[in-house]
This record gives sequence, C-alpha cells and structure tokens, in this order.
Amino acid sequence: MAGAAILITMFILGKWVSQKVESSVAEFAGASAALYINTFIAPHLQELAYRDSLSQASTEALNKVLEQPAVRTHVTSVKIWRRDGLIIYCDNRSLIGRQFNPSSHLQQALAGRVSTQVGDRHHDDDPEGAASSLFQLAVYTPIHDANTGQVLAVLEFYENAEELQEQLSLAEAQSWAVAGVVAAGMIGALFTILSQGSRAMEQLRGSLFQRVAQLRELLRQNEALRARAERAGRNTIDGNERFMPRMAFDLRDGPAQSISLALLHMKALEQSGLVEGNAALVSNALSKALRDVWNISASLMMPEVKELSFKDALGFVIEGHGRRIQWAVHHDLSDELPTCPPEFIKIFAARFVQVCLDGLSPHAGTTRPHVCVRRDGAAVVLEIKGRCHDAGTENTTAQSIQLGLAGIWDQIESIGGTITVVNGPTGDVYLAARLPFSPEA
Repeated sequence: MAGAAILITMFILGKWVSQKVESSVAEFAGASAALYINTFIAPHLQELAYRDSLSQASTEALNKVLEQPAVRTHVTSVKIWRRDGLIIYCDNRSLIGRQFNPSSHLQQALAGRVSTQVGDRHHDDDPEGAASSLFQLAVYTPIHDANTGQVLAVLEFYENAEELQEQLSLAEAQSWAVAGVVAAGMIGALFTILSQGSRAMEQLRGSLFQRVAQLRELLRQNEALRARAERAGRNTIDGNERFMPRMAFDLRDGPAQSISLALLHMKALEQSGLVEGNAALVSNALSKALRDVWNISASLMMPEVKELSFKDALGFVIEGHGRRIQWAVHHDLSDELPTCPPEFIKIFAARFVQVCLDGLSPHAGTTRPHVCVRRDGAAVVLEIKGRCHDAGTENTTAQSIQLGLAGIWDQIESIGGTITVVNGPTGDVYLAARLPFSPEA
C-alpha cells in the first residue's frame, strides 16, 4: 500500500513537473519569438494609436515583412487583433474585419502580458483553421504605443515548434526519469526498512515462542510439583491417621495399664495398713496421670467416620463430644454440604472439629460451644465459637488442641485451605477453617 501511494504521488508529481517544464519552455520560447517578431511588425502598427484600422501602406509593409525568409521560415500564420476583438490583419484575408469573442490567451495579451500555447490547431474561432500536422507554438504578444506604452493591438502568430517539441519531449522524459528514480529509491528504502523490521519481528517472535515454551515447561513442572505435594500431604494424612490411633492404643494399653496396676496395689497396701504417710498423694498423682493418658488417647483416636457421609460424620463427632463431656453442643450443619467429598477433606473436617471442641471449656457459664458448617462455592467453611479453659486449670486437653492444630494446620494449607483463630478479650475464641474441594463433589 505504501508503494502504491508512493507511485501515485510520484505520478502526480511527475505530471505536474512535466507540465510546468512545458509551460516554462513555451513561455520562454514565446517571449523570445515575440521580441524577435515585434522588431519587424510593431513599427508598422503605431498608427493604431490614432485610427481604428491599418492604412494601405501599413498593410503592404506588413505583407513584405511576412514574406521575408527570416520570418516566413518560422512563422506559419499571423493575426492582428484590435482591442475590441476585431481582426484588422491576417494572412488569411477572409478573416479580416471579423470579430470574435476574445480567448483567455488573447485577454492576457490585451492586459499587457505575453501568452503562449502549444498545439497543432489555429484559433478556435477560425472556420478555416483546420488541423495542422505541424506542432506549433501560438504566441499572443501585445503591441505597445512607442510614446505612451499603451496596448494598441495584439499580435497572434504561430511558429513552427518541431524543435521545441523535441526539447519538451526530452525535458519530459528527464523529469519522468528523475521521478521514477526517486520513487524507486523511496520504495527501495521502504522495503529495506520493512525487511529489517520483519526480520527483527521474526526474531522477537521466535524468542517469545521460546519463552512461552519455557513457561509452559515450568508450568508443567509446577503442576507436577503441586501434584506431588498434594500426594505427599495425603500420604502424610494417611500416615498420621494410622499412627495416631496406634499411639492412642499404645498409651491406653501400656502406661495406662501400668498406672492402673500401680493404683490397685496402692489400694491393697492402704487396706492392709502397710503404707502410711504420702500414700494418698501418690494415689492422687497416679489417678491424675491415668486421666491424662485417657484424655490424650481420646483426643488422638479418630472416630470411625469413613463409612458415613460428610454431614453425618461431622454430626457424629459433635454428638460424641457432647456425650463425653455431658454438655450439649449447638451445631448448624447446612443441607448444601457435599455428600461425597474426597476422603482427606472429611478427615480434615472431623479432626478440626474434634480438636477444637476438645480445647473449649464445657462449663463456662451459659456459653456453650457452637459449631456452624456451611458450603461456600467450591469450599467448606467450618466455624466454631466458644470459651477457652480457665488459665489456672491444669488440663492436658489444651496441649492436645495445640498439638492437633499444629499437626493439621500445614496439612490444610497444603491443599489450599486456611485456618483462622481469633481470641476475644473475655476468653471467647473463634476458630474457622476453609477447605477447598472439587466442585463435582
């Protein structure tokens, strides 16, 4: 498109330049011819300053001038116009005395300016001015009064312009050649710039494709790493779920059995009267240790929820906690919860509710724990509100909730979830977990 625009522009410019060259050459040639012819004809027309027509003597003198070889060689036709458009002299005598509408060139000559026109025809109003095979230069030159300088008449003559035509053709060819060279140079420069720009763009495109390929590879690696991290997190969950019940059984069947046996022997010794002094203190310490072991075991043991639906599993954990502490737990489980989420989501939710409820005080005035579970798009939100245990009460369940949250915090974050803990100024606590899952669940 740019090349086409350049060609059109250079064509218009070349046409304009050729016309200007033709006009300039014609004006220069016409001015020279007018100056030359005026030297022969102007002296015989001075009588028009005081009369409207030429005398017989002036007419004969003009005929002799036009018959001279120096004039006849170049001049092919002559007319002398009066200011009102009347022809007062012509080599074609039938036109003498006739009046025509002045042409634009004739009007310019009447205004005192030499006007030229190139072509192959005589004056348009000449009925006998048939087409000529010669290329002619029409010159309209004013005839001035030698004393006052006023325009007396207009001399119209036609000059053989074969040589002028050759000069015009040469000048036109040169102007078109220059325009063509300039246009070719501009188009060449344009295509050079576009070619270099195209190569640069291709290099950039190749670089971008390479970067995109690298980013795709990195994305693939990230996806693989994320899948491996999720797989590792799930394996950790499975490992913990296998390890923690075993640990609970070991605590219950190991230290708990030994402490129970020691308590039985202590009671037997007390009844036999063989032990005195600090027997009651030892017995109390052993009883407390036994309760702690049982509490830790209860916290680590995961209720059997694998065969239950998501909502039923959470209800089972909440109701089991209420029966254990003999204190009702308010709960609000939405009906929009997923029925069959991934197994690890159900385990996370049940473990989070269990650990948080174990850490809340069951006898904090009229404030009872409240559990709210709802669905938020492709995530499950668990919210638990209650009051913490009193600071002065020694209870290992607080340690178990810290251990439990610390254990599942990283696991929940590994699947893109979050845990929020907000402590109130009066001992109230707000715990929330957001667990994302597949929307198809």
